[in-house]
Amino acid sequence: MRIKKFRIENYRAIEKVDLNLNFSINPIIGVNESGKTSVLKAILAFDKTRDKYNKGEHLEFINKYSNNQNQDCSITAFLELDKNEISNLIKKLKLKTDSNDFKILSELKSKTEFVLSRHFKANYRTYIYANSDLSEYTNEKIAKYLESNLPFILYFDDFTDRIPDEIPFSTDYKNTGKLGRSKIREWQEIIEEIFKRADTEGIDDIDTPLQTYLNIKESDIKTNIKADIEDELNKHIIKEWKRIKKSSKALADDSANLDLLIEEEEDGKFAFKVRDKSKLGKRRIFNIANRSKGFQWFFNYMIKLKFNPNYKKNLEDSIFLLDEPGSYLHSAAQKELLNELKRVSKDNTIIYCTHSQYLLNPNVIQLGSIKIAEKSKSKVTLQDYGNYKGKKDKSALSPIYQALELNFAHDFLGKIVITEGITDYYLFKIIQNNSDKINKEIKFIPSSGASQCSTLISLAIPYSDDFIIFLDNDKAGKDAYKKYAKEFGEKIETKLYLYKEEEKKFTLEDFLSKKDQKRLLKLTNTSDLKRAFGFLFYDYSKEQKQFISSLENETVDNLDNLFERLNKL
Repeated sequence: MRIKKFRIENYRAIEKVDLNLNFSINPIIGVNESGKTSVLKAILAFDKTRDKYNKGEHLEFINKYSNNQNQDCSITAFLELDKNEISNLIKKLKLKTDSNDFKILSELKSKTEFVLSRHFKANYRTYIYANSDLSEYTNEKIAKYLESNLPFILYFDDFTDRIPDEIPFSTDYKNTGKLGRSKIREWQEIIEEIFKRADTEGIDDIDTPLQTYLNIKESDIKTNIKADIEDELNKHIIKEWKRIKKSSKALADDSANLDLLIEEEEDGKFAFKVRDKSKLGKRRIFNIANRSKGFQWFFNYMIKLKFNPNYKKNLEDSIFLLDEPGSYLHSAAQKELLNELKRVSKDNTIIYCTHSQYLLNPNVIQLGSIKIAEKSKSKVTLQDYGNYKGKKDKSALSPIYQALELNFAHDFLGKIVITEGITDYYLFKIIQNNSDKINKEIKFIPSSGASQCSTLISLAIPYSDDFIIFLDNDKAGKDAYKKYAKEFGEKIETKLYLYKEEEKKFTLEDFLSKKDQKRLLKLTNTSDLKRAFGFLFYDYSKEQKQFISSLENETVDNLDNLFERLNKL
């Protein structure tokens, strides 16, 4: 069972947004207070097994910006079931074989979509499946089946200082085994689960092993039980730590020679510790908060994954929600964190909010997967990057622009072409890589705008064998032409090239015929032509050659003079 899309309606400042999960990794970007975290918390609210997380704060759906305090909220999942899951559903329903409902369900094909909604009112939360062709009884049964078989949803906050120094259990816990609704309840549940998972001698009650442990008086027995618990911790956590250290030096920035301990510091108060054996074989014990940021992040992530009490199935088709996952890791560690997320995403779906360009590396994720959250007039919207029509203030997009920045400091030797923007770079590189139209020795270097080429020209003059600057034949391009002629003298004019000077206005997009423009937009599934070049460059590399070889004669004619000038370098 896979979740293909979430629809969020009337949750806090979200009136209605759809989050399509067409990709295994789905970054959400946006300025502060744009609603990114609200999207994650709404998805968490869909999973009733997480209702007690952080005292149920994510279940508070009322929009504080609105005077309507009676709004109804719904979180909807569009689920895909395969043929075997549909067959199992029919068996569980125990419908009569001659009934209309049985006939309808039996005719469903593989990968059929089921729509399950969780509805919220003041003190009312319920799942609803509504198929008008089925009886109310069958719809209710299907809702219960889907609810009990939903993919696991795991939420990680910003990972900053979330590992408590101590995790206390009340004195009543010894007698009742019941937890309160404190902020550390999640950590209490994790400790309970660690005790349940461990194969411990001395505990006969497998349902409440922690409660049994706390009631044991003999210290030797408790010490032996604790040793079994620590073996379980190290088997799952440190084993993974050693694996990641082999491939991720920046993220795994701590010793491999560590043991995890769980200490009962006082009666009913537990703490996680680390024993470090890396210094001359001597054993030293530390609080986890005293270890590296990379290890703290890893421990937080792995222990919540491995010992979550709601998660006992294989790790597959789960939903991971991460709020600013690299918020306190340095840039090298963030880069390797993204690779680790990519590994996890092979069998699962990851949704994360970020401000970091290092978690938007287009060589790891697809640009088409990026969503932009924006708040306008106290309402949150969510748009695909390819269709984003934002304000002139592009600060929400700056992490993407930074992620696309190229390290070209060493590339000024040889034949150089400076383009006024990254979009021009994409088009010329695609043509160069997939045809014989452009000399393979030419190096393309993108600027950040027509007027921003001065530094690049200063480097190209002394270091390159020859160079040229391509500018749009529009006002910005013409103004830049005059600017560089003034800055570098008349000789620079032989290096300046305006696209189609005979036209009143001619920009990069105008090289493509209308038919080729439509073809590119359709291929890359975007409505923005400039972004389409970026998508083609990063996300559709296999389709590049076919696209270039199928260009219309009009497009090729438009480009001929440019190719001729390029190959004179």
